[in-house]
Amino acid sequence: MKRWILFTVLALMFLSACGFQGEKYQGMTNRDDVENMGYNNEVTRETENPRTINKVGDTWGLKQDREMMKEAAQEMPGVEVKRVILESNQAWVTVHVDGEEDLSKEERADWTSQIQEAIYQAVPRYDIHVKIK
Repeated sequence: MKRWILFTVLALMFLSACGFQGEKYQGMTNRDDVENMGYNNEVTRETENPRTINKVGDTWGLKQDREMMKEAAQEMPGVEVKRVILESNQAWVTVHVDGEEDLSKEERADWTSQIQEAIYQAVPRYDIHVKIK
């Protein structure tokens, strides 16, 4: 009988000791944690994305991207940028190349690929389309 009582007392102590460590258990979540999952710590009307339109500065934006594209293309000798159109991740750049009337199809394609590469090196987040006029 003493063995049975001793076994029961030890079993109760062992099982209850595990239950008292709930606050220190690493994977423990309480009801408040579950209800607040996904919320910001501070309630704001803004999203926390740093590239949102209301946080445009001097370092990036459509105007800055157009300027960088224009500068990159005009660094090539004989190239003058006429128009840059940005829409989503697409960029259409219209350029004038000195002596374009005398260019063959291969030379025109070579100029186009060189200009595309120069613009892509300056602003890699766009799909570049170059038109020589």
